[in-house]
Amino acid sequence: MRACVVGAGPAGIVTAKVLLENGFDVTVFDKYQRVGGIWSPGGCYDGLANQSALRLFEFADLPNRLHFAGAVDTQRYLEDYAETFGVLDRLRPGTEVISIRPVDGLGRVGASGWSVDSRPAGDQAARVRRETFDYVVVASGAHHHVQVPDLPGRELFSGTVLHSNEVRAETFTGRRVVVVGGGKSALDLITRAAHEATSATIVQRKVNWMIPERLVLGLVGYKWILFTRLGEALLPRYHDPACVRPIDRINERVKRGLWWLITRDMLISTGLYRLPRQLRPTHTLPFHLAHAGVMPRGYVRAVRRGLIAAEVGAVEAYTDKGLRLATGEEVPADVIVFATGHHKVFPFLDPKVRVHDSTGRMRLYRGIVPPGADRLGFVGFRQVFNNIMGVELTAHWLACHFRVALRTTPSEQEMQEAVDARLAWQEQVLPGSGGYDFGPYDIHCADELMHDMGLPSRRAGNLPAEYLLPGGVAHRYKGLTRANSATRRRGTSRNS
Repeated sequence: MRACVVGAGPAGIVTAKVLLENGFDVTVFDKYQRVGGIWSPGGCYDGLANQSALRLFEFADLPNRLHFAGAVDTQRYLEDYAETFGVLDRLRPGTEVISIRPVDGLGRVGASGWSVDSRPAGDQAARVRRETFDYVVVASGAHHHVQVPDLPGRELFSGTVLHSNEVRAETFTGRRVVVVGGGKSALDLITRAAHEATSATIVQRKVNWMIPERLVLGLVGYKWILFTRLGEALLPRYHDPACVRPIDRINERVKRGLWWLITRDMLISTGLYRLPRQLRPTHTLPFHLAHAGVMPRGYVRAVRRGLIAAEVGAVEAYTDKGLRLATGEEVPADVIVFATGHHKVFPFLDPKVRVHDSTGRMRLYRGIVPPGADRLGFVGFRQVFNNIMGVELTAHWLACHFRVALRTTPSEQEMQEAVDARLAWQEQVLPGSGGYDFGPYDIHCADELMHDMGLPSRRAGNLPAEYLLPGGVAHRYKGLTRANSATRRRGTSRNS
């Protein structure tokens, strides 16, 4: 069983590791020279920092002590993981996949395998190598194809225009910097610019919620609240009834009261309460938690000290001096950085494989497999807060799917209906998630995949630990390959 994995970021290396354990002959392609994806040298903006507290950014089989670590330490951990479990031996670094097409044959798309074309990254004149694989996993990451608004007047502005991915050391030094965006990367970069640039201005269409490193007036680490079953029980009910427990049926009035308290604590613990009202979120929790990152250290202090000028409004056009806002105000700049997100696209994939709907939302069953395509899966596009845990569980689910070892195998029509129901739920509960982001539903998402694999979703030894201790963590799911093998053996013995 030959399997191709596209991408050697966190999703790619854990998928390769799980497939190897399940007997697949794995080849991993990655355009960078080192594993890590966005954590690789040149993979994202200089100064990218990990927003995971202790024991969150780790796979089940390799603990670490990373705590809000920088990119260098994060990449080193990923490389250690890939080396420890034999993934480096299967890696083709500096190799770009340019085409993935189903092998000609009768029946469903991909039923006969996949033809994969690759070449040395960045060399369009290089010879293309064509290979055939039985299975393909796309783990190319969601943060590589940049999204920059097409504003009028670009020819007027003679300064530098970048996407956040392109920011490097010395980009800001001694220059007037404007960052457009309101997410974690925008706040990261403007906080850095506050100390390096001659002026720093952030322009946000709306102010997003940010999660403090510590909640409850700064006394309790966020994972002890947001990563527990009790914490998730306060969210709107999950779309899959099989994952709804009695605690998830808390009275809605009680939920609203608790969210009122959480909202006030978020404002105080992040420091946003100390900023002018227009620089605080106007929408209510929890519905926009999917867009929240961890508040960068120093952002609020820099705004209060006047090192960061913050504007709330839409960007309308370039001018010869910088940007013009919809209010008519002009913001001068030497460097304009758009921290405006990324397209979740796969230019190498045959267009007959339907991955998106007409509005651009991803249409994947369980956020993993496209209905109507065989032997093809996506890992890293079922986003949750702790995406390291998310991609590891996704890899185990996909290995079972490839081996036809899930509890049930829905038809294409059943998959399509499940995708429709989930997208409708996401639009209501997680607006703007694009069919990709499951936000704070770490444990519910884990329960769903465990249920599909026929494995127990209760991962702690007692009820208090199950509901009160952080459950959205990878180390609770150690040994899933052995557990899945045991489940398959029991199923085989029952059928024999």
